Amino acid sequence: MKVWLLLLLFLASSAFAQKYTVLVYHGANPPYSFKENDKVVGIFTDIFARLAQLTGHEFEFVATSVARGQRFFDSGQVDIEPGVSMQWRIQQKVPGIYTITYAKSVEILLGNNANTLEDVSQAYGSLVGRVRGYRYGAFESHFDEDKLIVYDNISEKELLGQLAYGRLDYVLIGKDTAHYYMANNPAYRHFKDAYIIETAKVAMRLQPHLTDLKEQLNTALTTMVNNQEIAAIYKKYTDYQH
Repeated sequence: MKVWLLLLLFLASSAFAQKYTVLVYHGANPPYSFKENDKVVGIFTDIFARLAQLTGHEFEFVATSVARGQRFFDSGQVDIEPGVSMQWRIQQKVPGIYTITYAKSVEILLGNNANTLEDVSQAYGSLVGRVRGYRYGAFESHFDEDKLIVYDNISEKELLGQLAYGRLDYVLIGKDTAHYYMANNPAYRHFKDAYIIETAKVAMRLQPHLTDLKEQLNTALTTMVNNQEIAAIYKKYTDYQH
């Protein structure tokens, strides 16, 4: 009897289990998703591995560029975009629906042995590195020849190398990304979070028709947040105090 009951439970759960595609950005996007020994790893991989356990669903990563990824979402070719704020995608053709927020995205000015800034004007006259093409909204009012002098480069990795060599005074960068590199490169451990530019709560963005999945993910994410599982995953990749 027990065997039949277990079989029925398995068949029932299998009937409701689905496969969903998850958008990640190819190349190095640490600590969220990146390749290690030809395998995609990172915060998103760990979160969705746990979500798979809690929901019974399978999640397949689709790696592409940011621009192409947004086209994929608009055309329905991917189901989920993780780690985004609703405000970032409000102008998209398909804004999507959102789960509960489960973490924060913090943009900072990272300095080389810099003191914490009470006001960004204290850094005026400094050379600040920025990834080419990245936008910073209202904060860009501080960019000018007599304010923050902006130098563009192709990636955070390149900018951090220039910061280490003293060629830049600050770098505009995500806090999690900065702390990931600091955790993995002892030469960067003296960098300091000098100023918080923006803090945004992030969620999972879903295709509008995935209302049932939204509720399932909300339940699972609530469990993970309450059990400190999300915090532990972020700490795994960004804790440089060890």
